[in-house]
Amino acid sequence: MTRAAVLLGILMLILTACSGDAVAEVYTAAGDATDPGELTATTRFAADDDLNVVVRLNPHTRSVALRAVFLGPDGTQIATDTLEAEPTVGEVLLGLDWEVLGSGDWPAGDWQVEVYADDERFSTLDFAVQARPE
Repeated sequence: MTRAAVLLGILMLILTACSGDAVAEVYTAAGDATDPGELTATTRFAADDDLNVVVRLNPHTRSVALRAVFLGPDGTQIATDTLEAEPTVGEVLLGLDWEVLGSGDWPAGDWQVEVYADDERFSTLDFAVQARPE
């Protein structure tokens, strides 16, 4: 009986670890890099910055689908592609490249970014884009 209780307890710990959130932390960051370590955590962006969100993951044993939806002050909604983070991945960069915007700047004002893991919203972050000085 005691052996069965110990095995049941171990099984419950394993299941709890597997069912926990894969995402540990998210933050917005500025910079023109593909390596999150080369970016600067910030909540204030220039009008011509790349808009980035870094997703740090807890250890996970399965692929985790990650995406972000950026919400601008003018009603703009721009979603990133979904990235699959394999179990060996600990950090993912999701973002919008200013050069892809084409012409002009990001709309100035208060923005939000919603971060999704496996199609469930994990977090909503607030940040601001500053107007270009004239």
